[in-house]
Amino acid sequence: MKKLIIFGNTIMAKIAWFYFGRDSGREIVGFTVDAEYNDKGEFCGLSVFDFETLEKTHPPSEYDLFIAIGPSKMNAVREMKFLKAKSKGYGLASYISPHAICDSPVGENCFVGDRAVINPFARIGNNNYLYEAIVVSNNSIIGNHCYLSPNAYVGTFCQVEDNSIIGAGAILKTSVNVAYKTLIGAAAYISKNTEAHGVYGQKSTALLGCISDKIDISLGFGG
Repeated sequence: MKKLIIFGNTIMAKIAWFYFGRDSGREIVGFTVDAEYNDKGEFCGLSVFDFETLEKTHPPSEYDLFIAIGPSKMNAVREMKFLKAKSKGYGLASYISPHAICDSPVGENCFVGDRAVINPFARIGNNNYLYEAIVVSNNSIIGNHCYLSPNAYVGTFCQVEDNSIIGAGAILKTSVNVAYKTLIGAAAYISKNTEAHGVYGQKSTALLGCISDKIDISLGFGG
């Protein structure tokens, strides 16, 4: 198994470092970022290498990469670095938690978190984040460069097209098509096909007043 280098020096990279270190059995030798962002040269106690010259110091024949970038610009930043790493000849590692149920194959550079459930006969493309407790139901398709936040639910026979984001706790009804670069907010319920570049979301819960001290939520146990 090749050694691993993680692209990034933010919280996303730290999370990837933790989970790969906890479960994958891979040796993580360090991180890599563009030279202009490599101001400290160290992250999580490991060296940070300049991405522009990485193949000269850490050749693709010996190292794989994982691109640990969040949903910035509808996942376009992660997509760009994914494609650049591929052009350099690197293999892109995926992480699947041993605490997930994953009954369908996933593509390159995917992250599948704890308690995620991917049913049989689903298709998961490349460069996707599928966080804790998400569900991808049978016969559904997740494209490339997508981001599913914790507890998102994708019903059966759905298709989530490239570069889409599904917020925490959002639900897709059966047979819904989520169009290219759709942004679905937390707790939204999507029952119809979306429009490309569309934004869908629930309004924030209204403030009922600053009166929490006046509300009795005791359960009758005293004290």
